[in-house]
Amino acid sequence: MGCLCLRKAASYPSVPQDIMNTLKKNTALSRSQIKYLYIRFYQFSGGGKEPPSHLHKYNFYSGLLQLNPLLPTILNSMFGDKVKITFLDFAMFLSTFQAHSLKTSNELKNAMMDKKLKLIFNMYDHNKDGRITRYDLVIVVHKLFSNLLDHVQIMRIVDSMMKEMDYSDSNQILFADFCKALECFDMTEMMVTRIPEFHGRTTDELQ
Repeated sequence: MGCLCLRKAASYPSVPQDIMNTLKKNTALSRSQIKYLYIRFYQFSGGGKEPPSHLHKYNFYSGLLQLNPLLPTILNSMFGDKVKITFLDFAMFLSTFQAHSLKTSNELKNAMMDKKLKLIFNMYDHNKDGRITRYDLVIVVHKLFSNLLDHVQIMRIVDSMMKEMDYSDSNQILFADFCKALECFDMTEMMVTRIPEFHGRTTDELQ
């Protein structure tokens, strides 16, 4: 999500305890990682005097982040049908891609893997109708490679993906097809990010 660039002398808002408890119970995030994400959420809002209660999509179009060609796709998946999201929505979404530690239970790993598959599927499912069509694939592949490949090359990739993943022979990719196609990968270790730890002090720790 970009660099925090935190100043050591600065103080940042504290995570509400009920939200901290919810995230500790339902994710593999550590307390300091949750603090990091809360500060990042705060910074996306513009860093006002009070922590924001929610963010809109436009808050994420800043700095190098807005140059990511998949940002609209990622935000559509993060927001779903919501106009704005809370910090809990933000942290739960990112926790799905958090690298697991040795302390992460198998139950939580499996739950996160299932959630990750659904989120990735939804990123491809452009109109959210529960299936990935050839048109959906063209949109994603074009966003990724339009500056490198011409239209013919993009369509070849789309045709290849459709052929390899359409296990139901329905000329579309259903969620079951999608999961089957990715069975050869360990999705608990694929598409992961390492959320940094926050080692500074928040406002409640300075009082």
